[in-house]
Amino acid sequence: MIKKKICIIFGGVSVEHEISIISANSILNNIDRKTFHIQGLYLNKNGDFQICDIKEKNSKFFFKPIKSKVFFSLNKKNNVVIEVNKKRNAMKIDIFFPIIHGTGGEDGSIQGFLKTLDVPFVGCDVLSSAMTMDKIITKTILISHGVRTANFIEIKKEDKENIVKKIKDIGFPCFIKAANLGSSIGVFKVKEKSQLKRTINKCFQFSHKIFVEEAINDCIEVEVSILGNDKIHISTPGDVLPSSEFYDYNAKYIDGKSELNVPSKIIKKNKKLLNEIKHFSEIAYQALGCKGMARIDFLYGKKKKDKTRKVYFSEINSIPGFTEISMFPKLLNYDKIKYQKIITRLIDLGFEIFNKDKKLKKTYS
Repeated sequence: MIKKKICIIFGGVSVEHEISIISANSILNNIDRKTFHIQGLYLNKNGDFQICDIKEKNSKFFFKPIKSKVFFSLNKKNNVVIEVNKKRNAMKIDIFFPIIHGTGGEDGSIQGFLKTLDVPFVGCDVLSSAMTMDKIITKTILISHGVRTANFIEIKKEDKENIVKKIKDIGFPCFIKAANLGSSIGVFKVKEKSQLKRTINKCFQFSHKIFVEEAINDCIEVEVSILGNDKIHISTPGDVLPSSEFYDYNAKYIDGKSELNVPSKIIKKNKKLLNEIKHFSEIAYQALGCKGMARIDFLYGKKKKDKTRKVYFSEINSIPGFTEISMFPKLLNYDKIKYQKIITRLIDLGFEIFNKDKKLKKTYS
């Protein structure tokens, strides 16, 4: 059997650069090497691609970028050219696996580039990536499809002086969020009016597009993983009890003290809640045109005027984390879809979309 050559693209010009590296190395250590030949392609913080060697330390493999130049070609025989020490080597990549989190990875940029190269790739396409990356657009679309979400208001820089009046119906506490970042970067909780303008200014350092969102009180974050194209598998939900006041970057990746429960404790005896989460998940995945994979996060709690808890859509991630602690593989593992099988399935789904698109007519006559 001839091995398919898989190119894992990681790194990126993004605040989530370091998480992407961890995800890429995790995939490297779990991919089926009997079926696939692996090539790493690192995008450094300057926006330059570098080819990678695969090294081993303490029985773990990792990508090591080497000093090189990378060129891409529309040649069907060899679509990537590597230059090391002024010597060039051309290779054929069968499918690309972008694992750049956040800016440049989940916003449709890398997908558009790969689409231009006319090569298969894993995950969502250009449009669905762009939509899911923008939390304001995502929430607007899903509200129109009947998915419950917290109230929010987009804030522009010229709104800052009248911000208290503008968010009167949202009130305090509330969250200030960058519209197009992940890993809880650019997310700030505001408890009182005096913190508002300062926090908004801070959030604008991360993004040109931000919004104020109503706080869901006494809440638990519930997450599901989705695998598939037209036919999808929605995982058993898991929940997160963060070590911080909310599930921020430190609670996710730094202190290691957050509690992850698979399955979610709150859905064990609440079949109605389970069905609603899966129903909202299916609507979101299909309405946003997702393919391959996604992780969807919900908040189970109360608005300030509500007496009972409800489930609210929070966000969707088209390239979820693949680290050892990431919920995306954990939830699917619980459903007996092991890590290696997840990767193989994602690659198969990428080929499925590419081959389906190839059948479309490209000329009019």
